[in-house]
Amino acid sequence: MIAPMKHAFIVLVDRDKRQSLRELRRLGVLHLEPIAGSGQAYEDLVSAKDSMSRALGLISESKAGPAVQDMDVQAGIELAADIRRLEGEMKAALDEAVGTVREIERVRPWGDFDPAMLKELAARGVAFRLVELAAKKLGELPVDLDYVTLGSVKGIVRLALLAEPEVELPAECLEFAAPAMSLSALESALSEERSRAEAAKAAIAAKAPYAVGLAKALVKVEREIMFEAAHSGMPTGDGVAWFSAWVPVADEPALVKAAAAAGWGLLLDVPQDDEQPPTKVENPALVRMIAPVFDFLGTVPNYREYDISGLFLFFFTFFFAMIFGDAGYGTIFFLLGLALALKTRLSGKRVPDVMRLMLVLTGATVVWGALTMTWFGVSPDKVPSVLQSLALPWLSNANPESGDNVKVLCFMLGLVQLSIAHLKNIRRDFPSPKFIAQFGQLIMVDGMFFLVLNLVISTTKYPIPMWALYLVLAGFILNFMFANWESGHGIVMGLVKSVIGSLANIVSIFLGIVNIFADIVSYIRLWAVGLAGLAISQTINNMAGPMFGHLVLYAAGILLLVFGHGLNVIMSLLSVVVHGVRLNVLEFSGHLGMEWSGYKYEPFKDPVQAERAEMERSLS
Repeated sequence: MIAPMKHAFIVLVDRDKRQSLRELRRLGVLHLEPIAGSGQAYEDLVSAKDSMSRALGLISESKAGPAVQDMDVQAGIELAADIRRLEGEMKAALDEAVGTVREIERVRPWGDFDPAMLKELAARGVAFRLVELAAKKLGELPVDLDYVTLGSVKGIVRLALLAEPEVELPAECLEFAAPAMSLSALESALSEERSRAEAAKAAIAAKAPYAVGLAKALVKVEREIMFEAAHSGMPTGDGVAWFSAWVPVADEPALVKAAAAAGWGLLLDVPQDDEQPPTKVENPALVRMIAPVFDFLGTVPNYREYDISGLFLFFFTFFFAMIFGDAGYGTIFFLLGLALALKTRLSGKRVPDVMRLMLVLTGATVVWGALTMTWFGVSPDKVPSVLQSLALPWLSNANPESGDNVKVLCFMLGLVQLSIAHLKNIRRDFPSPKFIAQFGQLIMVDGMFFLVLNLVISTTKYPIPMWALYLVLAGFILNFMFANWESGHGIVMGLVKSVIGSLANIVSIFLGIVNIFADIVSYIRLWAVGLAGLAISQTINNMAGPMFGHLVLYAAGILLLVFGHGLNVIMSLLSVVVHGVRLNVLEFSGHLGMEWSGYKYEPFKDPVQAERAEMERSLS
């Protein structure tokens, strides 16, 4: 559920501002509204955060040894400064190497010579100038110009002219500037620069074990930035300072008690219609396991929207099982997850939510694969009899009609999920007459289900009952009449205004019928993607099968099976993300009217306290 919030307005004594903020941070229940920080202390913290973020990115790319688990802010700042110094050395060495490579390419055609010799000759009155010239232009040189030919390549000759610097050369001559060092010296310098870059890179990689500690120090710095922003950016005047924040209703008594003890001015108010509180989702452990999926997607429901965590988990489990599809794959990952969970429990730690979710999803995959008799894409007639006995004939791959049956199941899932969406909306809008529009959409979904079965699967097996068409028509009329209902106008006038509003959006109203049809049909992707994964498994088996008849190709056959099925697993996981998540976040959420426009509740807490609270939450 989404925890109810209240808007808190707090007034402090200006001179006690820092101490009051420390007490509020220890309390750890306020979500501060954005405050722009200022001052040197704030800027130093922001700079430290940027440096630590960059440093963490650098060492996270390297393989870590035994991790350093904790680090204070000062140690993190010093480590980040050291890593950034090494990064600077590496970049400087690489920049020098790039310049040296360019110089080598420029000098190489002239060969390896010591530029100091040219300076020495010039000091003795012999001024050599190096030029390039097209061979066919050689005869155009002044007859009194002495030169030595150094070489010729592809019609270009290289000359050493005996000419003082002030002597003007012919326009055809392209003068070569002597390098600062010889070609061999440049190559030695390049080797040394590359060595310096590699040494700096290795020194950065050696700090990879500090990544965990540095990440925790970065979190502490971010919280210090929040504190300093509140301290330096809080409005003040006449000896007092004030700010606003959000507090969960459940934590209101603790805030009131703290304010009374500290002498703060406190005003609590319910959120106004034009205000957007943060979203704090509170769920039991069973439902909370879906939270890593929301964190991965970066989706947060609006404060006034639904918390669909439980429904998301329920349907996502079905979607994952049907898309992943293979009981063999599911068994492997279920046993792997079970082993990791047991290892975690034996070490005295709590099994992470993501690991619990893995067990639920892979367990469901095993059940679905067993019911459909899908085991590593093996042909149904070759599946062991004990596994064949687990299959459900209506869904079993041995049944020629199982494909259509799975499609029906997909559409039934769509019918149930979309119906739940409109039932929730009816409950939300009741007793306002607007709930009638949601009832209209509900019966349109129910009627459209039979139309989908008829058009997508079979016109003979699933004829459209007349009452289904009546449901669609009645649903359209009810939605047309009440979709734009606004309270405060009376029954008659409210109905007139709603109809006028629908007429103004007549195209969208008609498209809504098409969208309902398309949204139900969209659930067929569960069958299609699952079928594609099965086809890939069977193809891999057919390719590898003949190899096991030859001893020489036996190892190649095993490698093909491992690689092919491994690739299929990866593709199935990507399909779950693309299709399984989509049905929840787009189709289902669209019928709920959700926009996922919220932002997460992040309480103003002491870094150590926040870490302790996270540990306590993980153990709950």
